Amino acid sequence: MNSKEIVELTSDIVQRYYQNDIQPFLDHVDENVLWYGPAKGQFLSGRQSVLNAWASESQSLSFSLGNICLDHISSHSSYCEVMMSFPVTTHYPDGEYITMDQIIHITWCERRLEEEAEKVPRMLVVHISDLYQKHEADTIYPVHLNEVYRGYLPVSEIGHRLHFQGVGSSELYLLPETILWVESTTYGRHSIFHTTNGDFQASASTSVLEKEHPDFLLRCHKSYLVNPSHIVNVKRFDVTLTNGKTLPIPAKKYTAFKKTLYEKWEKNAKKGGEII
Repeated sequence: MNSKEIVELTSDIVQRYYQNDIQPFLDHVDENVLWYGPAKGQFLSGRQSVLNAWASESQSLSFSLGNICLDHISSHSSYCEVMMSFPVTTHYPDGEYITMDQIIHITWCERRLEEEAEKVPRMLVVHISDLYQKHEADTIYPVHLNEVYRGYLPVSEIGHRLHFQGVGSSELYLLPETILWVESTTYGRHSIFHTTNGDFQASASTSVLEKEHPDFLLRCHKSYLVNPSHIVNVKRFDVTLTNGKTLPIPAKKYTAFKKTLYEKWEKNAKKGGEII
């Protein structure tokens, strides 16, 4: 199987599913599928069981997703394992919402269907799980669960996701407006995206990212790129972001940085932060 195509297909199907476009999901369910939901007792076996369950389901919910990370392993020429993680907010008609971190594990296989000349990808196993918040002192067991679980703020789909190659087998689909800053790592070879819903390690260097995305990434230091829309304060010689993080600006680069920052704010027709 072409793992790159399977990753892209998985991302597309899941995102469309949470836009209440479930047909692509149903179209790719295998005859022998095993579907495990996140709640106790949510288990379906076989394609017809899945089709019957969704046909009888009626809901008026809407959903929004945060940044998406996919990992994949091709364990066989005809099988591919995909792990997908992201925060999802369920919005209810009365204005209430619930936000959970979710993981979807899909085992893909290839089948030759009667109406198809070539083998086509099908979902053989779909396992959905919801994660709980973790106390910094916990390693395996949720000993401090009652201390930390207060529910998440809602996430929102702000715009088109950008695709980045992660480290190893991961693929990243990030919303630009959620990116706070990017940090150089592994001696400048890789980068870490610090976002409003977690950190993600990418295989590209900050130099490459700066060239590829000049519209929303601005270099303030040899080790850092910042998103101008998240800057709230600039002073000699550092910049403060919306989450309170402060990053340094070299004295020799300060004047040039201010000038470029103003230009980006004006180009985006967006009110900037404060420069003192």
